[in-house]
Amino acid sequence: MAVAILWLGMSWRRLNSETPLVDFTAGNSSDVTLKWSLSEKQTLNHQGRARSYRVYAPEPHPRKPSAAVLLLHGHGGSADQLMGVTGRQAPYRLWMPIAEKEALILIIPDGLVSPDGKQGWNDARHLSTNPDSDDVAFLSDLIETVAESCPIDLKKIYVAGTSNGGHMALRLAAEAPEKFAAVAAIAAANPQPIFARQPKHPVSVLLMNGTDDRIVPYQGGKMIRNRGEVQSTDDSIRYWVKHNHCAQTPHSIRYPDRTKADGCTAFCDTYTNAETNVEVAVVRIDRGGHAEPSIKQPYSRLYLAIIGAQNQDIEMADQIWKFFEGKTTSTQSTKGTNMSGGEPSNDAKTRLPAGTRETRE
Repeated sequence: MAVAILWLGMSWRRLNSETPLVDFTAGNSSDVTLKWSLSEKQTLNHQGRARSYRVYAPEPHPRKPSAAVLLLHGHGGSADQLMGVTGRQAPYRLWMPIAEKEALILIIPDGLVSPDGKQGWNDARHLSTNPDSDDVAFLSDLIETVAESCPIDLKKIYVAGTSNGGHMALRLAAEAPEKFAAVAAIAAANPQPIFARQPKHPVSVLLMNGTDDRIVPYQGGKMIRNRGEVQSTDDSIRYWVKHNHCAQTPHSIRYPDRTKADGCTAFCDTYTNAETNVEVAVVRIDRGGHAEPSIKQPYSRLYLAIIGAQNQDIEMADQIWKFFEGKTTSTQSTKGTNMSGGEPSNDAKTRLPAGTRETRE
């Protein structure tokens, strides 16, 4: 009963506030010392509204243009929550050592406060709980603003987001594919209105979804608490495979089940256009919930009791960067994605020819 009261009275992103941040340098990896600092909150006045954001980049800024990754929080979240500033577990915090190793610029904006009092993005679902902001324009302008002081390689801009942030990433792919080399959506699928759009340019897309997600249903349909409708994960993948003219048969891998206690297993299917090297991939978390996979940033049991299981066999940030790396908005990477750590899979469930639907119990 206590959990039910928390669910009804609080943002689900706040339920984990009692648990201290887990040191992301601990666990089964070598210690990492960060050299860069997360910027102070900065403000961009956009269409009469003050929009806040943070940047993670070296000081002084390099002269050579760098690839950039836009990181988008979910509904009820914030840039600070996403990066672990608030003291909660934060799988996105693991983008920081990746940024330092790969010389990336991280841009972490805040959504606008919605009518329900929580920050979020206008991801095309046209809900009363979403803001009415033009976030496609805002995020495009934000990249240009950051690029004025921190040189960005405009052919290597990527987007990753969870839930509402993942839906927003997919909207960017649909409405501004010429600006983004690749997007990744975690615990998200195509918002229903996106399927009416016909993007003019190819763009690589990765989905990372749990089959037992109670908030964004894997099989599609209405989201929890009247949060709109989404296409199924399978239909979303088919949409992007068709748009990008990818082969119908994927390269499939099964990730080792390193943490059996998490109650879920991970698979990855990657569809490729051999001519353009544009790719569409889905990381399917069997029995996974509404959580980013993470080995080093596990959520609390209380949090997982509400959002479902969190896979702890793979690291979300590492896998997404493997997908993003080398892709550009013009020629795309000449090397195929190696979503490493997995084994070839013969599981029939990973084969999804066009026009068929995977069935689950």
